[in-house]
Amino acid sequence: MASASPVRGMLLCHAGSHRLAFAAHEVVSITAPDGEDAASAALAFRAPPAASRVLVATSGGTVGVDALEIDSETHWLMPVPGVVAGASGGSLRGFVLARGELWPLLGLADFERFLRRLPRGAA
Repeated sequence: MASASPVRGMLLCHAGSHRLAFAAHEVVSITAPDGEDAASAALAFRAPPAASRVLVATSGGTVGVDALEIDSETHWLMPVPGVVAGASGGSLRGFVLARGELWPLLGLADFERFLRRLPRGAA
């Protein structure tokens, strides 16, 4: 198992009661949903989509989240256990402990592609 490495600059997001984190450098902009077809992070948890913010990836893909906050602190990125490595289509980068809670750190573009492959009726 690989050792933990430092990560700094994340967006701590919520999709319903679920937590997600993305590296800040992977986000080009944050917008309000305006009828665009953003992939809702809630679909990964089989919850109805209800995004209040849309993250735009450097790839141009978009992911909708319910809430977010910017975290500029340095946290240790814990590696992905093999048993969950494929559960998010390869988008899971590891886990960070921030604000006293464990957050999965996902690659934004990879997570968006994973969400697009999910059936729309998954909620």
